[in-house]
Amino acid sequence: MSIVSYRKKKNGFVRFLAILLVAVILFKPADYIVSEIADLKAYKDATQVSDEVWRLVHNKIEGRTPLNDEDYEMIFSQTGLGRPAVDRLIWDCNEDLIEDYRDYYTKDKDFDCERAGIFAHHEVITDSDGNTISNPPFADIEDGDIILTLSIHSLGWRHGHAAIVTDAGKSQTVQAVMMGEKSGFGSLSEWNSFPLVAVLRAKNADSETRSAIADYAAENLIGIEYSLFSDIFGKGDGDELPDSTHCSHLVWYAYNKFGIDIDSNGGNTVTPYEILHSEELEIVQIYGNII
Repeated sequence: MSIVSYRKKKNGFVRFLAILLVAVILFKPADYIVSEIADLKAYKDATQVSDEVWRLVHNKIEGRTPLNDEDYEMIFSQTGLGRPAVDRLIWDCNEDLIEDYRDYYTKDKDFDCERAGIFAHHEVITDSDGNTISNPPFADIEDGDIILTLSIHSLGWRHGHAAIVTDAGKSQTVQAVMMGEKSGFGSLSEWNSFPLVAVLRAKNADSETRSAIADYAAENLIGIEYSLFSDIFGKGDGDELPDSTHCSHLVWYAYNKFGIDIDSNGGNTVTPYEILHSEELEIVQIYGNII
């Protein structure tokens, strides 16, 4: 190789590295701007109904008067608590916490965007000083529940993240996180500061079935290679463990093993957004306008 050719190749490589560095530096603001233009409504705080209107349903809660569908819808719009969480709080004589959840759910909250990988970013809730803060503990979470967020995005696409709760008592989840990492155990604490997060539960599966799904995930879906394209040609039929997986595919696979298809559009691939809108699941609790 001549000296001229070597210098040209070297200069070309240097230019490539410089362009790559600039792209990485500019990716965060570009991703942040595009994402927020597309999803600005997601961060609008819930509008509080008047105290008079709220008092009507709150009196029913305190008096343990049976709630109707409209009551549950009102509570959900003001607190982010779905029917399972409301019933659990009342059953455990913690109905006063419903008011606390309302205060938090409808108050102004700030958020910041942080790097979560080479190209991915996520938002976290912050206080007025810019310090990261956490949502209150989930009101009701059980083995087999699905937890997901849409606060993770890449260049405006809120691909999000999803996991299965495999041991609620130990705050343990099973998840597939990113390229270069195999699926493994995680913690519910990792989800505390996301502005957009949801806990979902299978509508037509009893607690024994949901616990069995959690056990299956913990025993069989650990150590699988991560790939965004693991389900590009089909999600699998459950007879054999997948060679690779990603977050929503792992969650779907565990449920499909027990005859529950949680992919809302039934396509070859599955995303957290599609799981969020599955008719097989009901909302236990949300933070932010994730729906």
